[in-house]
Parts: sequence; C-alpha cells; structure tokens
Amino acid sequence: MSAHAIRRLFTPVFAATLALAAACSEQKPQAGAFTPVPVTPVLGDVPIGDANAPVTMIEYAALTCSHCRDFWKWELPKLKAQYIDTGKVKLVYRDMPIDAEGMGVLFASVARCGGEAKYVDLVDEFFTRQHDLLTAAQQGGAGPIIAEIAQKHGVTREQARTCMDFQPELKASIEKSGNDGEAMLKAAGMQGRVTPSVFINGDHVPNPTWELIVAKIEEKLGNPAPAAAGATVAPAAATPAPAAAPGATPPATPPS
Repeated sequence: MSAHAIRRLFTPVFAATLALAAACSEQKPQAGAFTPVPVTPVLGDVPIGDANAPVTMIEYAALTCSHCRDFWKWELPKLKAQYIDTGKVKLVYRDMPIDAEGMGVLFASVARCGGEAKYVDLVDEFFTRQHDLLTAAQQGGAGPIIAEIAQKHGVTREQARTCMDFQPELKASIEKSGNDGEAMLKAAGMQGRVTPSVFINGDHVPNPTWELIVAKIEEKLGNPAPAAAGATVAPAAATPAPAAAPGATPPATPPS
C-alpha cells in the first residue's frame, strides 16, 4: 500500500469504523469531503532528559528502519538508566526518513501530530508496531493500524489526516531534519542517509554500538574508560526501508 492510499483511509467519508476504512481503502474520497482541523504538531526538537545535561546525544533515525527500532527498544532503556535519568546526557531524536515521500514521512507526521507531550510515546509506539505496520502495508492494511496508534495516544483520525496532508510546515520540518542529518554525515565523511546515526556533543559515532557510545559519552564527561559490555546495533544502509524483523515487538532477546 502506498503512502497516498493510506492517507485516503483517514477521510471521514470512509472512516465510520476501522473495518470500513480498510474495505474502502482503494476508493477515492469526494472532492472537498475533508476539512482540516486545528492541530499543533511538533516542528522542532523534543529533548529527552535534563536540558542542562553536559552531554547532548543526537540520534537521526527513521521510523521504518529496523535497526533504528532495535536501537530505540534495546539501547535507549540502558542509556536512560545510566546516563539520561542521572542528568548526564540529553537525547535529541530527529527524523531522517530513508523514503523521502513514503511511509517514514507519514509515520513521522502522525508521531508529531499530538504535540510535545505525546511525541516520545508516539515514536515509541511506531517503533513497537513497526513490523505490524510494514507487514500490513504490503497487504494494503496499514491505515487502520496507524489510526489505532494515533487514537491510543489521543490523536483523532481527523487530526492525523490534517497532519499528513494539510500541514506544509510540518512536512518541511521533517524534510529539514533529514537534510540536516545528511549534511552532518557528509561533514563526517559519509554519503547518503545512514540510520541510525549518532552524534555526541557534535562528534559522529561511526558504528553506534553500545560500547562505542558509552566510550564517547565517558570521554565527553571527562572520564575515559573501557566501554561497557552490551548489545550492538549495526547501522542500516542508506537504502529504502529494510524489511522489519519477525515479531510485532522486539525479539525476546536483544539482537547480536
């Protein structure tokens, strides 16, 4: 299912129920049938952690990237416990869709639609349901799952549709985020969009394994030390969205 087809599922004419929306996914809405509603989407950064933390970690990622999902679900909890919750590190998550006009922008638009208070939870939900979403998209049924995710976090179907199709500033902010990340990678000697990409106080971590991230954080804290043991996450290639790993949620054990 294309991103355009998924957008059509959010037209109220065909959205009395999720099942009806799925059944009508290939029908065209009547001209002028949808009226945008007021929304206040996130247009910039939503830092996680103490704003005055001495170390800032920036992660550029795509909600359609399986490596990004694994990083978010496995490495982030450890980083939160050891560094973010203790006030040492501030994390800034930024969108870098690897499919410029497709699912990544669509998911990011909905994730940002609920404002700052809901943003991190929506990002987490999209990563958690990533496999469901990408699998359903291949069968033409991703729209109802997007609606379910949005509504679970207090974003109505009408608000989601507005953010997807009627917020040029929101789309521009997502595009700018990706372009900025690509420029930072180019300055670090890399080409294209590689996700996830991690920068710590401006320094690029070429292979963002747990060990290398911890070593760089400790260096920036003025405490050079051997890297801690932990799971590793290989960066994804700068190609269209990779197929998600089996399971609607991360595997029972961390990836190796």
